[in-house]
Amino acid sequence: MTTVSQTPTAEQLAWWAARDARRKNELDYEVTVNILALPPAPHEVDADAVRVTSADIGVLAAWLEEKGGTVTKSDTGFGVTVWTLSTNAGADEGYVGCRVLVTVPVPVSGWVPCEVSAKAATA
Repeated sequence: MTTVSQTPTAEQLAWWAARDARRKNELDYEVTVNILALPPAPHEVDADAVRVTSADIGVLAAWLEEKGGTVTKSDTGFGVTVWTLSTNAGADEGYVGCRVLVTVPVPVSGWVPCEVSAKAATA
């Protein structure tokens, strides 16, 4: 009986690496949300980051309060301002988890907490 040893292709290796990165990012995100009691929100997990999208500016404010980060504000020109927080997951002190982007669209006349607006850089 002969056995065939097959070396994985570059495409297979890249796919496995991306899958593993997504799994790690999902775990980083879920642990951070659960341990720090951050508000649950719809999110998309990719190999490079977790993207959280919410209609509630309180979600962004909670992440900013717990994790810090950089806030940007973009005017769409259609009466909506998009606020984005770039931060990292990680509930343990000293541990830096995956990148987390929290994005919230807010009407131009909508309320934004001063803690968020004070940190914003205009994009």
